Parts: sequence; C-alpha cells; structure tokens
Amino acid sequence: MRGEKEYMLDTLFMDMHLKLNAINATETFEPEEIFVKEVKPLNEVYLDGSTTYIEYLFPNLKGTFNNKLPLEENPNFFYTCGISGSTEHTHILANAAMLNEKVYIIEDSFFRSIFSHVYNGKVDEKYHKSLGFTIDDITHYIDASLPSRLEKMLNDKNLVISDAQKKRARNCINRILETNLSKYNNQPIYTPDIGRKNVPKILVVDQAYADWSIKKGAASDKTFEVMLDSAVKENPTADIIVKTHPDTMSGARKGYYDNLVEHDNIYKISEPINPLSLVKYCDKVYVCTTQMGLEALLCGKEVHTFGLPFYAGWGLTIDYQKCERRTNSRTLEELFYIAYIMYSYFVNPDKKCRCEIEEAMEYLINLRDAYFKGDNL
Repeated sequence: MRGEKEYMLDTLFMDMHLKLNAINATETFEPEEIFVKEVKPLNEVYLDGSTTYIEYLFPNLKGTFNNKLPLEENPNFFYTCGISGSTEHTHILANAAMLNEKVYIIEDSFFRSIFSHVYNGKVDEKYHKSLGFTIDDITHYIDASLPSRLEKMLNDKNLVISDAQKKRARNCINRILETNLSKYNNQPIYTPDIGRKNVPKILVVDQAYADWSIKKGAASDKTFEVMLDSAVKENPTADIIVKTHPDTMSGARKGYYDNLVEHDNIYKISEPINPLSLVKYCDKVYVCTTQMGLEALLCGKEVHTFGLPFYAGWGLTIDYQKCERRTNSRTLEELFYIAYIMYSYFVNPDKKCRCEIEEAMEYLINLRDAYFKGDNL
C-alpha cells in the first residue's frame, strides 16, 4: 500500500503539472530553435546522461547534463526524463513554475538501444545507451489525461503527410519488419512454438506493474483483468498467449499477470523473444498501453487496446475506451511518419551528432549484430 507521503507527492506533482501545462500548451512549437540556440550555462536537472547520448542533440549547449539537486542557480531550461510523482520531478516542476519556465519532457523514442536502461547485468554501455528521443513541450506522449504535442500533431487535420513522406515511412516500416528492429534489441529472434497446432494465436501483453504509462494511460489493475477476460471470451477456439514484460523477466519489476497459471488454452511466454518475432506468430494482439501494440500495427495485425496509448483512436485499432479529443483519422504510414520521424530525434554515437531515422536504424542493426556475435564478452 502506498504511504501518505507518496500519495501527497503524486497529488502535488499532478497539480503543478496541470498548472505548467497552461503555460506550455502553445499552439506553435519549434524544437529546432531550442536545439541550436546559444544558451547561458545552466543546470539541467534529472536527466541521466549516463544511459543516453542526449548531449549529441544539443551541439551548442553550454553546461552539463546532471541530476544535481537542489539547484544551485536558476536554469533557463528545465527537463525531466519521463514523468513521475518522485521528489526529484516534483522539485523540478516547482522550480520551473516559480521561474515561469517551460518543462520539456524527454523520453526514449520507439527504438533506443540493445538493452533496456534498467538492465542489471554487466554489458558495455554502448549496448544500453539510448540513441533515440522524443521531446514534448506539453506532456509525455503516454499521458492520455490531456493532449500531448504528439496527439496534437496526429489530430491536426491541417498536418498533411505527402505521398513522398508516406513512401519514406513505408520504407522504414518494411526495414523494421525485415530486421525485427524494436525498442530494445537484445532478445533472440526466432519463431516460437506455443500451444496447439493449426489453432489461431491471440497475444495478450503484460506490462510493468504501476508503470506511469498505466497510471496516465487511463488504465488500472482492473483493465488487465478485463483485457484477459475479453481475449478469452472473444476467441473461444484460439490459444491465448500471455507475454511477460522484459523487466519482469529480469526481476527488475513486477507484472500484472505474475500469478497467472497456465490452464486450458491459456499459455504464458516468459522466455526472452524479440517482440516482432512473437507478434508475427500471432493473429491478434491485445494490449493496454504497451509499444507492442504499435509494433503489431506495423506487422499488419488486428490490435485491441484497453488503455489509451497514443496510437489508439485514429481508426487503426479496436478500442475499448474512447478519447473524445481524438477526432482525426490516420493511415499507418501517417502515424509512423508523425511519431517516428517528425516527433522523434536520433543521434549517431560514432559521429556524435544528430542523424536521420534511417541512419539510426542501421546503426542499431549493426550494433545488434555485433552483440549477437559475442562482441559483448
């Protein structure tokens, strides 16, 4: 049970976050101006540069990335790495509100590294440092309680994606499908053999317990109960495959289906496997807010959403909740182009500078090849 202190911090965080959004929710956002302008020396707080290559996005930035608290001087940039109700985040929001400064929410992009940043084993840092980022001036893209910059872009009927841009998106999608490139890429690539022969396979994806993507994605413990029940009832002749979250496999975090026991036509897969390999094996995918739902869309699968992930509500998914704000329709190529190309930023660690998505993808593919060949030893 959460204590009173943690509850109060969460409440304070939400209150300040909503106030800051009133400041931040401008209709125009020009990240290029932020990235290239000269700025005074500053303390950038709560951004763990040790697990990212974020500094390569800011070639003219003076100062260092650190999470040193309390602030020793007034910064003119405020960053948080994700969102939470932690003391550090609350402190950053309070300082930003006091100085009437914007807070930029930095998060990993939709592919980032070989290993997760929470990986507990010994591996060269190049395998777990993030090279892909999203930066939002309103809120985190997982936050369904109000429109993020990404949601605004997807919902903007005046934001037209050209045929050339759609072709570029399709080429990237095809490369992802060809190589099984995912957010984390240390899992082995193979075709699983689960359940009965010649029976439809329904994938139900677990997530890390009490993650902020659940809290802010209009979901709860009950959502996962309803999702599994729906998968079973809607597919009575199929095999139901419940996928354990990678952080749960490593022991770093709990999941919602930890105590689920295999029975009848319900199976669990807790062994490491590349997400796209597993998705390709299945016929339908049931998700709450996980990125695997997005990757299932890339694979052409029927995707059922039970929370409110950013990719739901645009006519591509079967949604069990409705977000009244989301009134636009998007094709898969439009969704990909806006989320992966317009909204995301990538770096080439070898060149120590920003790069296009295609270059970042090839860098990760080559890095994964080196890892699988034993270069990590």
